[in-house]
Amino acid sequence: MLPCSLPLPPSAAGEIPGNAAKHLPCSSLSHLLCRLVPLILIMAIAAGPLSTLSSMLDPRSHSRRGETQSSAGSGPIHLTARFTALKESLASGKESAITLSWQRLLERLPEETRLVSSLGPRAIPTIHFTDTTKPHQSEQFLREVRQRGVGIIRDVVSRDTALAWDRETREYLAQTPAASSPPRRPQCPDVYWSSPQIKARAHPNILAAQKFLMSIWRSKDPTARVTTCFPVSYADRMKVRKPDGLYAHVDGGSVERWEPDGYGRAGTYKDIFDGRWEDYDPWESSTRLGVTSDLYHKASACSIFRMFQGWLALNPVASAPCSVQVCPLPRLATAYFLLRPFFSPPSPPSSPALTSQDAGGWTFNRPQNSLLHGALPSYAQEIHPALHPHLDLHRSLVSVPDLEPGDYVVWHPDLIHSIPDSDSDSPPDQSSSTNNHNHNHNHNHNHNHNHNHNHNHNHNHNHNHNHNHNPESMTYMYLPACPLTQTNALYLARQRKAFLLGCPPPDFGGGRGESEHAGRPGVQDVDDAGGDDGLRAMGLLPWDEEEADSDAERAVLAMANGILFPDLYDML
Repeated sequence: MLPCSLPLPPSAAGEIPGNAAKHLPCSSLSHLLCRLVPLILIMAIAAGPLSTLSSMLDPRSHSRRGETQSSAGSGPIHLTARFTALKESLASGKESAITLSWQRLLERLPEETRLVSSLGPRAIPTIHFTDTTKPHQSEQFLREVRQRGVGIIRDVVSRDTALAWDRETREYLAQTPAASSPPRRPQCPDVYWSSPQIKARAHPNILAAQKFLMSIWRSKDPTARVTTCFPVSYADRMKVRKPDGLYAHVDGGSVERWEPDGYGRAGTYKDIFDGRWEDYDPWESSTRLGVTSDLYHKASACSIFRMFQGWLALNPVASAPCSVQVCPLPRLATAYFLLRPFFSPPSPPSSPALTSQDAGGWTFNRPQNSLLHGALPSYAQEIHPALHPHLDLHRSLVSVPDLEPGDYVVWHPDLIHSIPDSDSDSPPDQSSSTNNHNHNHNHNHNHNHNHNHNHNHNHNHNHNHNHNHNPESMTYMYLPACPLTQTNALYLARQRKAFLLGCPPPDFGGGRGESEHAGRPGVQDVDDAGGDDGLRAMGLLPWDEEEADSDAERAVLAMANGILFPDLYDML
């Protein structure tokens, strides 16, 4: 058994704030102080991010406030005065630059929206896994993923393998007490360590696909402690049964994107807030290493750096209505929802003109207000037509093409997307319209999915699309692509302990989880599925520092080894 707290080497500890520099958080504190959590959260929302003390708590094991509440309000929800001051500070001295950039943005959006709407599912770049090693096909695919923020790798695992994992999953769920789904997540069993999940995370093709995808990212800081060559496995849930509910959102926090202690700490969106959204690079990694994306302890919030969100289909998934829908405009859409709170339409919010896409008449707020449209502490960032009219969601949201068992779909962590399930915690209604986010997003494109549209990487591999499958049987695994960083290594140490004990991972609360399941996989199963690379991705084997391609990468491996294997570090 691993210790509850893992001491860190001095070189790593020096970069971690507060008590976290000495020890990883011990979840037992939450059991002692859980009664204080609601009060602390209320104080935090009023006064700012949680203190060092509150960061030691683990409120994800408790029900989050307001999960089922709905607002009877007729417009965006006002936050505290602190957010007014925050917006004033962000815009101070840059009012003219931000206004001009907003105007340029509103001129560009309609053109790009028309393009992606006309393409529909064809806007999503696709490549076969066997083509990822071919320079011409792979370079074109990655270039299009950079542009669209989303992509599909076909047949990352074979159809037979994926279908077998689907059967194993259902057998495991039937035999596992922990498989009962939370009431607020009926499609999302509390299962993380089933044999198919372990096999998928360690599978050589999955790790190779993740390494291939993450090669898109670049760092302007050559010494940044991040490497994309050694993927880290993040244990998440899976989805089963028919999805229900649909709303457009962005994961990775909400108000944190405007807060100095959130994304502001690393300057992730500095170019956008400086009035230069054209210079914003969604694929720059060094400005995301110091980010705190969860200042308010949102339930099941992901606390590691994901370069891609994604899932692996275990059975056929039709393009509509079962699949994910995305707004494939990573730079434009991000700039829009970040700048939107600084501007107001020509009519009051109660007017139908709020939903107008007319670029004229929108003015910079003087003074600013506390509105962060679609953003509330401890919720995901909601994107709604009434709050974000210029995004034209009924046209800019496009369905991912049909997926077959073994297909892997991924998207940028800031990308606006709608997944038809009830996993995401929808915030209170901030619109003046009924909280119905479907808006006929299913464009009813009757495309033949053997598209031949001059994409050299999109070959006709004769996928036997089965459009008559029962949506009730839809199953897919969440498999994000995560680089090796200090934050991710720290999380991996805690996740490793949860795996060995059969408990839920750190981001998913406490409890016994699958610890009493007799057939739960162990370390040997990880080794059998993925060998050394699979073990390293789970933090079960040290990285070979001689495999590093640069001094900076070697430093990252040494840091991660020091965090996960302190005895080895001391020996060196």
